[in-house]
Amino acid sequence: MMKGNSSTEVKLKRRASFFIIILIAISTVFFSVTNYVLDTSLSQSLSARVKNQYYLEALLVEKDRIFEKISFLKTLENKSDPASFVFYEKPDDNLALAALVHIRKVQAYLNKLIDIHQPVPVTIILYRNPLIFQKYLPFHSYENLQALYVPSEETIHLLVTKQMDGDRERFLELIGHEYTHHWIVSYLSENGMDNRHLPRWFEEGIAEYAGKQSVRKVPNFSPLNLIPFSRLDSVEEWAYENRRNSPHLPYRQSYYAIDQLVRDGKEAKIKNLLLSNQENFYKLFQKETGMSVIEFEVRFLRDEMRLYREIRGD
Repeated sequence: MMKGNSSTEVKLKRRASFFIIILIAISTVFFSVTNYVLDTSLSQSLSARVKNQYYLEALLVEKDRIFEKISFLKTLENKSDPASFVFYEKPDDNLALAALVHIRKVQAYLNKLIDIHQPVPVTIILYRNPLIFQKYLPFHSYENLQALYVPSEETIHLLVTKQMDGDRERFLELIGHEYTHHWIVSYLSENGMDNRHLPRWFEEGIAEYAGKQSVRKVPNFSPLNLIPFSRLDSVEEWAYENRRNSPHLPYRQSYYAIDQLVRDGKEAKIKNLLLSNQENFYKLFQKETGMSVIEFEVRFLRDEMRLYREIRGD
């Protein structure tokens, strides 16, 4: 009886091992075929890191969608340097080159403002057709969107408008804004963190500030309908307050907040606030700045209004 049980157990183990070997063989063939198809589909000028990103997407998302996206990218020109890859339509060759140069400029600025960091290269896709632009974006709730950084893709999607044809500064400002998101996500990742502990207004404020600084734009203050920063914490809250008929201007308000920290000589506090996820952000904010976020709101509005009146000569 024991001998019969032992023989059955050996057969079951052999059968299980056989199935595992077959599964490994099938998986190896599948990965090899997928690797070959993707490798021959993608531009040979792309780095191994970017190709690996597409391999991963092909396995984790609908394969039809990723191959459709690859087919679209194959219709575009591309340029690259160690910091970024740009896909674009041929008439936008100068914009693509300007984007490559500007990325390095923004990176140097962020290294000075926050900390020395070398992010992984970012991919930039420039679109001319709004419908195609929306087609290749992940689901989102933003209105009037012109650019979006997608962390999971390490990609900036940017719609080039007619306004940008005559205003290169606007294009570069958007590049700077979205690249700052990439820099922050990469910086936090290097430190074993993500950006979920950050209120949306704080990250967007840094991106807005860096984007404008990158083109030496210092917007004059204009009175705004303040919304408490505590109501701009999540992506959903941020998108809601940026809707077309919103009385609030979250981007401008968040820019002024970061501008106030810099003018107060508290740039180092930005790094501390980025890297501390063990404590409530608003408690840490008060500890770092010496005032609650409510007191800070009153403070920067008062100071900006004073400067506004001085400029007007009131």
